[in-house]
Amino acid sequence: MFGALPIPVAPQLLLTCDSADEHVKAFSNSFTPTPYSTLPPDIRHQIELRLKRSSEFFASVVLTWVVRDLGLLLDKYVKKGEKWLAE
Repeated sequence: MFGALPIPVAPQLLLTCDSADEHVKAFSNSFTPTPYSTLPPDIRHQIELRLKRSSEFFASVVLTWVVRDLGLLLDKYVKKGEKWLAE
């Protein structure tokens, strides 16, 4: 689907996902005041919808790519191991 992602892009993508996770945690924490709690309800609702869409994209596209790519790497590793054992 996407092919191999260039190595410099992968860490940047994962760091971006990590910062998005911090926003989700801050948004969903109702026990302590956060900057989100000072926003009007309609703005908070818009942010919540955007965070939800982003997380759905991450789950359906990015994680699918990562799992598939790890499968390819494991396949290559196993094939090299088979060659080594055959010798």
